[in-house]
Amino acid sequence: MNDLGGLPAEQVDLDEAEARYRRAAEAGCTDAMNNLGYLLAGRGEEGEAEAWWRRAAEAGCTGAMNNLGILLAGRGAVEEAEAWWRRAIEAGQTDALANLGNLFKQRGDLDEAEAWYRRAAEAGYIGAMNNLGYLLAGRGAVEEAETWYRRAIEAGHTGGMYNLGVLFYGRGAVEEAEAWWRRAAETGHTGAMYNLGVLFYGRGAVEEAEAWWRRAAEAGYTGAMNSLGILLAGRGAVEEAEAWWRRAIEAGYTDALANLGNLFKQRGDLDEAEAWYRRAIEAGDPTGMNNLGVLFYERGEEGEAEAWWRRAAEAGHIGAMNSLGDLLAGRGAVEEAEAWYQRARKSGGD
Repeated sequence: MNDLGGLPAEQVDLDEAEARYRRAAEAGCTDAMNNLGYLLAGRGEEGEAEAWWRRAAEAGCTGAMNNLGILLAGRGAVEEAEAWWRRAIEAGQTDALANLGNLFKQRGDLDEAEAWYRRAAEAGYIGAMNNLGYLLAGRGAVEEAETWYRRAIEAGHTGGMYNLGVLFYGRGAVEEAEAWWRRAAETGHTGAMYNLGVLFYGRGAVEEAEAWWRRAAEAGYTGAMNSLGILLAGRGAVEEAEAWWRRAIEAGYTDALANLGNLFKQRGDLDEAEAWYRRAIEAGDPTGMNNLGVLFYERGEEGEAEAWWRRAAEAGHIGAMNSLGDLLAGRGAVEEAEAWYQRARKSGGD
């Protein structure tokens, strides 16, 4: 249990709460040790938080065992984390069940992950119901996935609403998907806001798409920042588009790098465009490779263009496959050109 003395958090002076917990912890109260660790971790004081959680865990506090496991896993000490979670579970702590499920999922052991998620879900852990549904959906067991999503939703889990929307969308039930995404979005789920934007954009309802992408972007969803930038650039609001792409990049969203490159290319600043394309390439984005190839081709440097188009094409970029085909056909390498055209068609190109 992590609480602040039984009072609503907004009514508690955290310094006073810390002092209260310290007095109780130093007197040997393991719940206070655990709560003090939780408060300290929230302030970024992980070293001292770990020390208190270890004291509490070694004294048998199952909540501290679970929290210590979370802290250790976050820094990569997954074997020790697993050991603490197993100890917590053996002592009857159910929250750790889902954490073990997450651990095995990260390791790629989906059977073991499913088993732990089931135990957690059956014990009433709402997040595990959603996680189990997601895992089952990925394995094709969509009916059982739907059942678990609905159970999570009944308990108020917004991620379950979002995932159920994804499930319905995959079935082609777009109206059902929209309804669930709206419910999730209204409770603050940014992924649902973004998906609603995609849905409306595909319908040609650009203003509605923009509204949802703005909501998601302002709430920190980087994919929405990028998409909003694309929409704005398309209508000529390039300065605002640039601002959103820069925000997305600062938050680690690498797909926006090539978009900034395109913007500088349109402005005629080819050196800056090349720099952004190269940053996109360093992040592994085939679009950056393709666009750098286009830039070199337009400069008359066909050898460089071919090299970048090959890299992009081999990474699955359809436009690069076609451009490479055109380049090869123009120099008489018809068979290789046709091979690239066929790959493009098989990959979904016209």
